[in-house]
Amino acid sequence: MPENNRTEKPPTLLETIFNTVDSVARRIADFVPLTRGIRNAARSSGEDLVSWKNVREIAVAALELQRDKPEPISGQMIDQYQNMLRDAQKQVAEYTGLVATGLPSEVEVFTQPDWIDANIVSFRFLFDPISEKYVTLLAEMEEEQAAAAGRRARRVARTVLSVQVGIIMGYMARNVLGQFDLSIPEPERGGRLYVVESNVQRVETNTGMNPREFRQWITLHEVTHSFEFHCNSWLRDHLSNSMQEYLNTIDWRGLSGPDLFRKIRQSRANIQSDDALQAGGLISIMATPEQRAVLGRLQAMMCVLEGYSNHVMDQVGKELLPSYETMKRRFEQRRESKSAAERLFQRLIGISLKLQQYKVGQAFVDAVVEQESLVFLNRVWDKAENMPSMEEVNNPLIWIDRMKGIIKNFPV
Repeated sequence: MPENNRTEKPPTLLETIFNTVDSVARRIADFVPLTRGIRNAARSSGEDLVSWKNVREIAVAALELQRDKPEPISGQMIDQYQNMLRDAQKQVAEYTGLVATGLPSEVEVFTQPDWIDANIVSFRFLFDPISEKYVTLLAEMEEEQAAAAGRRARRVARTVLSVQVGIIMGYMARNVLGQFDLSIPEPERGGRLYVVESNVQRVETNTGMNPREFRQWITLHEVTHSFEFHCNSWLRDHLSNSMQEYLNTIDWRGLSGPDLFRKIRQSRANIQSDDALQAGGLISIMATPEQRAVLGRLQAMMCVLEGYSNHVMDQVGKELLPSYETMKRRFEQRRESKSAAERLFQRLIGISLKLQQYKVGQAFVDAVVEQESLVFLNRVWDKAENMPSMEEVNNPLIWIDRMKGIIKNFPV
């Protein structure tokens, strides 16, 4: 048949939608950075399912949507944080009795884009194992279906995942106040302590906090995390190995469409019922019974880490900060005043799970200290076997009885 008489197939519905979105994005890309980032993600190529260059672009562009623009960070403020760090390290050491070496020597005072740059490697560590398995699944689908259809499916999946991860990072960059960065994928970078000053400034202004005391409070919390890991050399490897064990066992095979949608509905029901620790967030959608066991250990460990830090922050803060009780009440009111849409978004990306860990973990820590002592509680840091299960986190007396048996049989 002559070339000029060849009949072209009409575009599929998926192609029509994709081309329309791309066309609109092109027209407004010069005016809206976020749209430009989305368009670039849609046009990117490569074998990875997440385009990390575009993730950063989208995350930074998402920050442009915020109404209030952060003010520059002053050198005086950076100096104040260093003084707060030294005070907090002294106070935490005196209260807990923990002896730590190699603690952070400075507080790194970040802008929001700084936080994105510091954490994108950790996000890759979490998402790449999942995306690699999904890429394998897509490749198998391409063999069974038309190659062109498989490539389109990969392109759409790549765009959607890159945009989602970018928006999540942008959201977190606007809301994180402080962080002790363990940096599991890059151990040589680990042990850094950050504060995102623009976020601290915004929350302080909106809630009427005492500026110096609010920053000292945040520093106290992150310094306690640094003590937890720098006092116990096994803890970082245990956390890293548990995360690797979970990520390496993710398997998308065997999930037909009905099975996948059933799991999504179940997870959504758990999330909407506020039972975040039971739901495990959306990460539990694909979990097998073995994976849920690993996830349970991770959740219990995070409950102890967050609960211990909150307990120390409470006890030290009461003595160190005159406005502590007022500050804590206002901060909790701020958490509860989130809109329904923002609370749902937090649940979907796992922040709700972290907030639950604060509450459940601190209840466990407070109960053990009240029933026994802080010295007794500190046995949790001796070795991995001393970490409580989720059942023990919810029932501290079970953990206390187990620990007393260990101490009796193997006194130290």
